[in-house]
Amino acid sequence: MVAPPRALVTVGIADVRAEPNDDSELVDQAHLTEILTVLAVRGEWRYVQGPDQYFGWIRAEMTFELPGPSGRGTVAVLLADVHERETRSSAVIERIPAGTRPPQSYRAAQPGVPYRKPEWAEVPLRGTSASAPRIGYLAVADTARDDEIPQRLPTADDYLKTAEAFIGVPYLWGGTTALGLDCSGFVQQVYLLNGVALPRDADQQAVLGRKVDEARAGDLMFFGDDSVTHVALATSAREFMHAPMSGGVVERGQLGGERKLRAIRRYLPDGSDV
Repeated sequence: MVAPPRALVTVGIADVRAEPNDDSELVDQAHLTEILTVLAVRGEWRYVQGPDQYFGWIRAEMTFELPGPSGRGTVAVLLADVHERETRSSAVIERIPAGTRPPQSYRAAQPGVPYRKPEWAEVPLRGTSASAPRIGYLAVADTARDDEIPQRLPTADDYLKTAEAFIGVPYLWGGTTALGLDCSGFVQQVYLLNGVALPRDADQQAVLGRKVDEARAGDLMFFGDDSVTHVALATSAREFMHAPMSGGVVERGQLGGERKLRAIRRYLPDGSDV
């Protein structure tokens, strides 16, 4: 899990290009005060994703890099249990997926008592009425402070490490957490935990990024007979990880068999200088 830099657009209209060149195809435009996710750096250009989820290159002079968040407490395990009391042996009353930043509070230090790093955070949950939320307890060890999450550009290796953590998770149609995942939910969460937003469905994911002829690690492979019906995360030109089907689990696979490869899409730039 990494947190890419973010940049604020500081001009009225900022052109977003297909390549880091003023003569390259115009693929999008960013507007004043929009916040972009920076995914690569090449000289005076930044490869970004905007709120509309499109990718492209923008001149750095048209943006201002924002400081990282100052909060703490992002869930850093696949599923964090919220307990009834401040002990892992107590009942689990809620589960929170990776990447979530739940509202948390910590008990104030008592006068005259030496400070000790808290082991538990209080998390307000829905109660029987809006005025009386139920309090659960989240282990601080299951979270990461902002300064503990790498603040840098994502790489294909980040996607692979995140995807490997989901190996063995059961298939669930419509699922987007470690309790169950479908094929598009799996790749969507892998990318999201590393700062890149993708649409929910495989056919929607297949229109972003750019088409390539041969996969490299981190690309997405799309399958289907007459249309896109399945997606997998490439680990090499012929191998991938995916959530295959009902009754299965997230697993490794390779090209061949019944699935027809329709397209390969890439969401990070080419080259070693990114």
